[in-house]
Amino acid sequence: MATRYFMTYEAIRQEEARLQERVRSYPVNGRKTSTGTIKMIRKEIGDMTFRIARKCNVSVNYPRWSIQGKKVVLGEPTILLPTLRYVSFEELKAIEVGYEGGA
Repeated sequence: MATRYFMTYEAIRQEEARLQERVRSYPVNGRKTSTGTIKMIRKEIGDMTFRIARKCNVSVNYPRWSIQGKKVVLGEPTILLPTLRYVSFEELKAIEVGYEGGA
């Protein structure tokens, strides 16, 4: 029986989906978005990255998030591993899938 490992990249995508659901209800309108709404979005992103850090022991940052029209676009995350190495999402996925295959 194969053991299913907890994958960090899956947890990150799950949290991103949860964040998009929450932010979808905010009144976002491109450049006309109020500063209060922008602050709420930043707080939601901060809360999400905190949950990921507690759950997975990695630090996730979205340096290129933006508001485009009626959507909040997170962009590609940068991930700081416990070994103090920055990796992209695809690198993290390759590391974890390679680890699972070799285990």
